[in-house]
Order: sequence, then C-alpha cells, then structure tokens
Amino acid sequence: MKRQMRRWSLGLLSLALCLVTSGCWSAYEIQQVDYAKAIGIEYKDGLYHMYVQTMDFASVAKSESSAKTADTPPVWVGHAAGKTLNLAVNELFRSAQLHIAWGHVTAIVMDESVLTSNRIKDVFDMLGRFPESRYTTWVYGTREPLEDILSATSIYNMSPLDSILHNPLPTFLEESLFPPVLSFKLISTHNDASTTTYLPSISLNKDYWKQNKKEHELFVIEGAFFERTGDNFEFLPRSKLPGYHWLLKDMRRAPLMIENEGTIYGVLSVGLPNLKIKPVVKGNEVHFNIDAKYLTALYEYLTPISYDEMVQYSEKTLRDQILQTYREGLRRGVDVYGLQEKLYRKNPGLWRKLSNNGSKMILTEDSIQNLNIKITIPYTGKFQRRV
Repeated sequence: MKRQMRRWSLGLLSLALCLVTSGCWSAYEIQQVDYAKAIGIEYKDGLYHMYVQTMDFASVAKSESSAKTADTPPVWVGHAAGKTLNLAVNELFRSAQLHIAWGHVTAIVMDESVLTSNRIKDVFDMLGRFPESRYTTWVYGTREPLEDILSATSIYNMSPLDSILHNPLPTFLEESLFPPVLSFKLISTHNDASTTTYLPSISLNKDYWKQNKKEHELFVIEGAFFERTGDNFEFLPRSKLPGYHWLLKDMRRAPLMIENEGTIYGVLSVGLPNLKIKPVVKGNEVHFNIDAKYLTALYEYLTPISYDEMVQYSEKTLRDQILQTYREGLRRGVDVYGLQEKLYRKNPGLWRKLSNNGSKMILTEDSIQNLNIKITIPYTGKFQRRV
C-alpha cells in the first residue's frame, strides 16, 4: 500500500513539473522583437539623451548571409532623454511598440559632450549593471549628430552591420591608422590613472564614394579623442596625428611617402613594427629611449634613387612625424604614446611622486631622449627596383 501511494505521489509530482515547464512563457517570437544594434549617448542641458539603432530580424539575417538587394534595409533610430541614463532608457520604453533585445548591441557611440564633461564613468556604470550588456562592443566618440551616425546605411544596400561602425577590423587591416577599441579595453584604461585613454572618432563622409553620381555618406575615422592628464578628453584630428600609428604595436599596414626637399620618390607600405620603449631614470628626471624597426614594401617607385637614400629619407620622415605628433599632444595636455605608463610599470613610486598620482603631466618636449628608427625594404612588388 505504501509503495502504491509513493508511486501515485511521484506521478502527481511529475505531472505538475510537466505543467510548469511545458513552455517558455516569457519568450518572444523573433518577428516581434526590436534588435538594438547600436547605442548613442549625448549629454546636453543637464539631460542624458539616449539614441538606439534597431533593426528587424531580416536586416540582421542579411548580414549573416551577405545578401545584396535592390532595397536599402530599414534602420530605425529611437531617441529619449532623462536626468539619468537609466531614466532616458525607460522613457524610450514608453513608445517602443515591440520588445527591445539589448544582447545584440555591437557599437556604442558617445558624443563629444559626454567625453568633455567627465560623464563616461556614469555611462559605463549603467551599461555595466545591465545584465544584457556585453564588454565586447566597439566604442567610438563623435562630433557629429548621433541621429545621423545611427541612421547611416552601408554600401551596395547591404546590412548596416557591414560597416565600420559595427565591423571596423577590415578597414583597420587595410590602413592601420586608428585602432578600434572594445568597451572592456576602454574601461580598463580609463580606470587606470597611469594610462592614456584613447577613443577613435567616427564621422560621415560623402566625398569619397558616390552611387550613380549621387553622394552617399559612409563612415570614416576622422581622428581620435585622448584623455588629458588629470582632465577630460581632447579631440585631435587626423591632420594633427601624422605619426600616431607608427608606435602602435598592432599596426599592420600604413603608407609612408618617400620625399626629400619637395621631390617624391615613391611610397612605402610600412608594417610589422618591432617596438622597444624604455624609461631612463636619473634622480627625479625621466627620459625615454625608443627603438622602432619596420619591414616595408615598395609599391610605388616614381623617381630613381639608391636604396640607402630611400631608407635614409624614409626614416627621417617617420621620425619627424612621430615627434610632431608627440609635441602636438603635449600642447593639448595629452600623452599620445602612453610614455608615462612605461615609467609606472618600471617605477610606480617615482611615477606617483612626479605625477601627483596621475594628476600632473611629467613629460616635456625633451622627454624623448633617443628615437632610433630602422627601416628595411625587402619587397618591391612584382617589379624590381630600378637604381
């Protein structure tokens, strides 16, 4: 009798469990979901402005299949404001017609107003607490209207996901001027007083490409924001950063014009850097020795010149560009190459003393004591170099 009652009890329990777990009651059909793919954040007049780029499932699937159609995929941009970022998001929910899925966000764009008002920590405090947010989203700064940035479409009527905003690596591998930044990297550098936080600046350009003779705006990286020592961010355009990429360890390829006294001899493709930056401490004075070696390829040869002269002119141009960028950063209060971190890693006590725990710049125009550049040109393309 007891065995039979036990069987009945187990049977009833199993039936109850089946009823409870018979379906996913909180699930949504994919066609009834707005997929947030990018977030834009602005701070203006004491309010946080939240912009959200959403796409339907068809637009997301088009990127996966790399399909091209005659119709431009629809891009919706929502906007709401609030005294805090969370209140701005909740204000946006009031007009959302569908459930918004935040787990697919691949890009965060912060307006210059956020970067220059020391609001970046507030932004990532809210985003970091949200359970659907990821630390592997691409992060940008911008000086253009966020609505324009998030409304831009891609080339060939492809999905907006096939663009620099959502996938910056292909462009960076072609020309390694401004490396893309993931959110976890941005957070780690911003929380470390010894490092210089760097953020690429994204914008729209309608001069490079046209569709049937009609202008079409496409993304381009126009420069970068750098964290000032003990202050907010400073924007430096591309024209002021001619040598920034030469001291990037992840640089893969960048052009270098061979020029001397107005004569252009050719263009090199520079890559594969081997960098060594060492702080030299003498008492309370700090200088830096930089050794940089590069492998290059000659892809354009316009005027005959000897190999030694080609190397000599190239090394001089590269050295001048590095120093020009370094001095421009100093004028803006920015340690562009992150030299102060090298001192912190070697002698943190001296760094704290000289920089007042990161609130003061310790660099001067003479801080780079030696800058040794070595260029090798082993490849000249399909043609041999004419001497």
